[in-house]
Amino acid sequence: MKKLVSALLLSAALTGSSAYAAALPDLPVPFKLGAGAMLDGVIYAGLGTAGTDWYKLDTRAEKPQWEKAAAFTGPAREQSQAVVLNDKIYIFGGVGKASADATRISVLNDVYVYDPQDDHWSKVMTRAPRGLTGHAAATVDGKIAYIVGSVNKPIFDGYFEDLEAAADDKALIERINADYSNKPVADYFFNRDVLAYDAERNLWYNKGQLPTTGTAGSALAVDGQTITVINGERKPGLRTAAVTQFTVEDYGLKWEQLPDLTAPEGEALQEGIAGAFAGVSDHVVLAAGGANFPGSTQAYANGRNFAHAGCTKTWRDEVYAFVNGQWVDAGRLPQPLGYGAAVQNGDEVILIGGETTGGKAVSKVITLSFKDGQVIIED
Repeated sequence: MKKLVSALLLSAALTGSSAYAAALPDLPVPFKLGAGAMLDGVIYAGLGTAGTDWYKLDTRAEKPQWEKAAAFTGPAREQSQAVVLNDKIYIFGGVGKASADATRISVLNDVYVYDPQDDHWSKVMTRAPRGLTGHAAATVDGKIAYIVGSVNKPIFDGYFEDLEAAADDKALIERINADYSNKPVADYFFNRDVLAYDAERNLWYNKGQLPTTGTAGSALAVDGQTITVINGERKPGLRTAAVTQFTVEDYGLKWEQLPDLTAPEGEALQEGIAGAFAGVSDHVVLAAGGANFPGSTQAYANGRNFAHAGCTKTWRDEVYAFVNGQWVDAGRLPQPLGYGAAVQNGDEVILIGGETTGGKAVSKVITLSFKDGQVIIED
């Protein structure tokens, strides 16, 4: 279904003609918390709730259809990130059982690579210098991956170790959960370092730190040499509305603080979003969906560390566009949606799967684009 959504873009003039993106078929399975990438016109997606399955769809075909590719050979995982480097797809980290005999999940820092030419997976002999879950990853040149954010591995792993030790002791489990949630932002030690991975040399670099707090679940959008970092969690249940950009230059990263994400239409406050989709169309950064806990920002400002206690997790359907130096609430997705995968297809942003209200995984594929001062949504 085609939807042309007016973005009310300040002084942006609307013209009479707009191109529409082509509709793409739904995934064969409900899909959330997985990874996706685009290479030579082919979308690849899998992991997350798809287990170790890996799918591909050739957008150039007359009638594009999803096909199964070789299954992922590492342990099943959620929240991994996929980046195309040197015409291969690299999978970074995630959360899952580190081995077949593991009794609990943990934050992973391993790397796998998929070669679409021979439909083959390999484990890369390297480890990220940080545990990687809740991270976001992108490339500006197809050679080096830039990775921002992630929960803290010792704290996250320790939480699940404590829950395993508590077994069926409900009182102890309640205490563990309260202790885990009842800390200020700084005490979660979310990753602030910007990591760079050079696939050809198989080397990691520290490129500096985010100028804001470390995050989990941020969304990234790439335009040329510039990566925009949109919102994310600052601690479990509490988001940030902050948006930052860094431009990759010869000497390092050049940072710029953008305006905070605007409040949704009809709401006084932007709580920030985590698990959103993001991309770029016509050099306009688009951010869509995600989830937050309305009321948690004010609660934290009032001194409640367990800020989302009593708040309801809310999946969002807003589509935002960054136009003329401002964020605009530009339209609505067909349903609230977050925690899927977003891939860039030329001037289109393709949203793959995700979860909707209540955490239900969906198989829908949605295309966003920005044409003639408007956001176009194709589902």
